[in-house]
Amino acid sequence: MKTRIKKQPVRRSSFALAATAILVLILGTPPANAEEVPREYIYGAELMTPNERDAYRQGLQQAPTDEARGQYRHRHRQQLQKRAQQRGKHLDEKGLVRGQGSER
Repeated sequence: MKTRIKKQPVRRSSFALAATAILVLILGTPPANAEEVPREYIYGAELMTPNERDAYRQGLQQAPTDEARGQYRHRHRQQLQKRAQQRGKHLDEKGLVRGQGSER
């Protein structure tokens, strides 16, 4: 007497595997119109420590007016230009270090 083994159709398991893979790809990929987090810009950030960058952010947040924030940025820019000069570096208009390498 022969025992018959019922075979599962290959199509059904392949379909389930393919559907699962597609769902993982779709759900794991952010939508094309997802908002990107804007990159923070701090003039001369390469010459600053993380604590100094935090203090700069706090100073800007605590400035009561746009004019006060502008003055704060101006003082910051002057301080960082002086620091760059002391280190034999140069900050361009965007605040990026130019010179012999960039180190903090």
